[in-house]
Amino acid sequence: MQIIRRYRFVFPLLILFILALACNFPRGGTPTPSGPEMLRTYAAQTIQAQLTLVANGVQPTFTPGQLEATSTPPSGPSPTSPTIATHTPTPTQGVCDQAGFEKDVTIPDNTVLDGDQEFTKTWRLRNNGVCSWNSNYAIVFDHGDAMNGPASAPLTSGTVAPGETVDVSVDLIAPEAPGTYQGYWKLRNPAGQTFGLGEGRDKDFWVKIKIEPQSGITYDFNIFAKSATWVGSGGGSAVEVPFDGADDNPDGVATLKRDFIMENGKRSGVALVTGPKKTDDGRITGTFPAYIIKDKDHFKAKLGFLQNCNDGQVIFQFGIKEGDAGQKLGEWAKSCDGLLIHPDIDLSGYAGREVQFVLDVLADGTPVNDLVVWGSARIEREK
Repeated sequence: MQIIRRYRFVFPLLILFILALACNFPRGGTPTPSGPEMLRTYAAQTIQAQLTLVANGVQPTFTPGQLEATSTPPSGPSPTSPTIATHTPTPTQGVCDQAGFEKDVTIPDNTVLDGDQEFTKTWRLRNNGVCSWNSNYAIVFDHGDAMNGPASAPLTSGTVAPGETVDVSVDLIAPEAPGTYQGYWKLRNPAGQTFGLGEGRDKDFWVKIKIEPQSGITYDFNIFAKSATWVGSGGGSAVEVPFDGADDNPDGVATLKRDFIMENGKRSGVALVTGPKKTDDGRITGTFPAYIIKDKDHFKAKLGFLQNCNDGQVIFQFGIKEGDAGQKLGEWAKSCDGLLIHPDIDLSGYAGREVQFVLDVLADGTPVNDLVVWGSARIEREK
């Protein structure tokens, strides 16, 4: 009993000692940082939190003494967040229908072509307006030499937005007679309004070609028509007819016409047009300046009526005159049937002789709608 009493205070002390030793033993898990280690740990956690917030689109703040991230914006100015550049279309200010010329894609100005040659003229135009072009827009002939081209044609089969270009083409036929020819064109919108190029929308674009005399053409009746003597006869009288007079002159007509439509629906360039004196036996006769015929010379032409000839009926005659003696070399009766006559008379048998050519048109019945065309009348020497 004495021994127990002696050590009853020793056991509590021993228990306390054991507990103290247990507190200093290493424990499992992550040790709790302290001192400088604690500061480094919080700094890393703060940076990580800020990066997370930035990634989520939240502007983090940091207040000394408060080591945590927050989505609450600070009371003072803060850095401006990055701005993503965007493009907002701005409506173009300007005129709806406006066009500009870019280039001649084919047939530049003063291109030399053969007479009666078919060709395609192409322009490149730019849409300088604020309205898109579509198939309801058209290219239209304005004035000048039409060269058998259409009165109008679609500008495009698709869509040409503002600022874009389009190649526009028309099929044409070069006139047969030598000379320079120029046709002027414009555009037309769906409302039927015609407009041209440039800011004023009043400028034409054009095709300009040259037909040089072919080596075979030795005499052009268009060139010498003004120098010829023209006489209207019939009804027992004859009277000299002024060249380039009025189409309704009762004594007869002799003139050069440009850009008109013939009975076959084709548009002609420059051609000699005549009409007989307005009597049942009326005629118009043109006697041309002298010419010396050479071997292989041929008379060639395209004979027909102007458009809307209805019941027109005439007789064409071609001949030569030596002094006071005349000789008829060809005759062709012609009605308004939409077809042209293409005479080709070999003059080789008269080679070396100086003659005057004579062109005659006789009224075949009542002289109504009897204006006729000597298209591309010429003497051509064959090789």
